[in-house]
Amino acid sequence: MGAVKRTDSRTGHLASVLGLLRDRFEGPLLLALKAGVASGFSWFVAANLLGNQIPVFAPLAAVLTVQVTIWQSVARGLQRVAGVMVGVLVAGVFAHLAGIHAWSIALVIFVSLLVGRAMRLGTQGSIQVPISALLVLVLGATTGGYGFDRVVDTAIGAACGILVNLAVFPRIHLGEASARVSSLAEGLASLVRGVAAWVEHAAVATGTSLDDPAPARSGDPSAAPPPAEPDSLLGAARLLSDRVTTAARAVSNAEESWRWHPAGRRQRHEVESLHAAIPVLEMVERQVRGIARTAAEAGAGWDLPAPAAAALAGLLIQVAVEMERWWPPEQAGGETGAATPRGELLSADQDGRYEAVLEALSGSGVSPHAAAAAAAIAVDARRIREELSAKPSSPLETPGWRSLFG
Repeated sequence: MGAVKRTDSRTGHLASVLGLLRDRFEGPLLLALKAGVASGFSWFVAANLLGNQIPVFAPLAAVLTVQVTIWQSVARGLQRVAGVMVGVLVAGVFAHLAGIHAWSIALVIFVSLLVGRAMRLGTQGSIQVPISALLVLVLGATTGGYGFDRVVDTAIGAACGILVNLAVFPRIHLGEASARVSSLAEGLASLVRGVAAWVEHAAVATGTSLDDPAPARSGDPSAAPPPAEPDSLLGAARLLSDRVTTAARAVSNAEESWRWHPAGRRQRHEVESLHAAIPVLEMVERQVRGIARTAAEAGAGWDLPAPAAAALAGLLIQVAVEMERWWPPEQAGGETGAATPRGELLSADQDGRYEAVLEALSGSGVSPHAAAAAAAIAVDARRIREELSAKPSSPLETPGWRSLFG
């Protein structure tokens, strides 16, 4: 038994070391190494196997094809080959009709740019049309078969770049995306808890007493942060917008690295989880910012009675608890890994807490200013719960071939 444990320990240590090395070399160094191998391989194929004298465009295409993700490599390679082919055809037409003149060169560039844009060949493909047309028009007149050789060399370089990227395929960057989403969800929940703590603190500061604070502590009281000023809560809420953008960018990068990845099928559920989480968190962030803004506007004029404060704080804490249960989805015990927030993860008495806030506000002698602020916070809290329980509006779909030229 001890030998098995030592073996497992050594295996785990080796795996961690290999993971560390992969993280260290997966960046620019690995990308440069793959580009170098693809360039040399493409030159060997074009020069030694096909007999091209100076196949310089093969390694050039290989360098431009090798990208961070397989999807990008395929897109770059196809765009470049398509652009070169179209440029060769355009140059062939002008070479027979006009020859080489200043006006014909200007015209071929003009037409090539229009053709590349009209055919929607993508950024790489569109720019390759005029470049290839110009080179074939000028050099093809003195070098026989130049246009055909350029197409062949470009195709070889693109193919070699794609093959090398497939052989040493990059990692699907799900770890960073998941960490960004988790951090954002935790930040949103923490800010809601902060507003709940301020609601309790403001009720005590106005001279009222929370006779029954239990509803406000239905979550974990030890996890609640100390009361913060409403202005600081609003400042923290405004910073969450940048974190939403960062998380969305990380998820987008993970989705792109997942496309056409040899091991991508195993990570599909996690990619779908991240894809579904972003629009939910975007909407929740707006509601949380609204809650913080309302608390800041209430300010010193907050004079909410103890029963209403207890009900509102309890509603906010329960929303924070539900957000913490919502992500990551593995905590829910589901095997599908879907980020679709399920109703069973959310509190059954959420609507009851919302109604309790409204009942506490009615007939309690609360000022209109405090009543309006408390009602607005309660409405935003209820909307957060609706977003968490909603089904994803944009299911994950694998883009078609046409998107490679987008």
